[in-house]
Amino acid sequence: MEKPRFDPKRFIFGIIFGITIVLSIFLLNIYEFFLISAILTALSVYEIYGIFDLTGYKYFILPEILSVLVVFSFAFLKPSGLIFILFLSSLLIFIKNIISFKTDSGKSIFIDIFSIFYAGFLISFLLKILQLSGGRLLLLLLFVIIWASDIFAYYGGRHFGRHKLIFSLSPKKTVEGAIIGFLSAVLVAFVFRIFIMDYKRFDFTSFIILCSAAVIAGMFGDLTESLIKRNGGKKDSGYLIPGHGGILDRIDSVILAAPVFYYIAVYYLKF
Repeated sequence: MEKPRFDPKRFIFGIIFGITIVLSIFLLNIYEFFLISAILTALSVYEIYGIFDLTGYKYFILPEILSVLVVFSFAFLKPSGLIFILFLSSLLIFIKNIISFKTDSGKSIFIDIFSIFYAGFLISFLLKILQLSGGRLLLLLLFVIIWASDIFAYYGGRHFGRHKLIFSLSPKKTVEGAIIGFLSAVLVAFVFRIFIMDYKRFDFTSFIILCSAAVIAGMFGDLTESLIKRNGGKKDSGYLIPGHGGILDRIDSVILAAPVFYYIAVYYLKF
């Protein structure tokens, strides 16, 4: 059992990142927030290629552009527009890999397709949530519960963790940490509902279902990034945020939680 240690660098840059996200949610219009999402998407794609040691610009430039186009089309165009962009992306990815094929880089076609879906399509749900009625508070709620889950799972696991969650995938994650993270996030969501959210819009049970599903999805999002890094033989996705690693290390949980949160809000809660 590893005792929790306070890391000033991790704390300071975590606060800076969190404040940046919160200010972006409330101060930017939808198009300005798209630019923030586009930056997160492009950096995420870059980090995915870095994980697999495909660091040359010829590998990641086109997928970065296509991923940003997917974010834009899903957020602002009709479904037919998104389908066209996905078709165009597939076509260009195939052409790119046919022209530049080498026996030691054939894996790039699979990473191209994956990065467009993972860092483009999934991140675009942040914009979809923002466009819902009351979307700014909903998006803040999503980030708050995911951050609460991550923080309490991290420190709770190191203080109380005894049973490994999936040792071969993420050796430091524990069952106890996951439980503490989940319960803490639900409690934070409850406090959020009392003091901030317009709770009259949906009943308590529906609210807990929404938050619980998003937190669980976020945990799988965290494990998904661990799977990606494990396959690439890396500990962190990058070094952009001191004390945390890369952008993917900070938004991995949100990437998978956002679409779950959005679809429950739209189809179950009727936003």
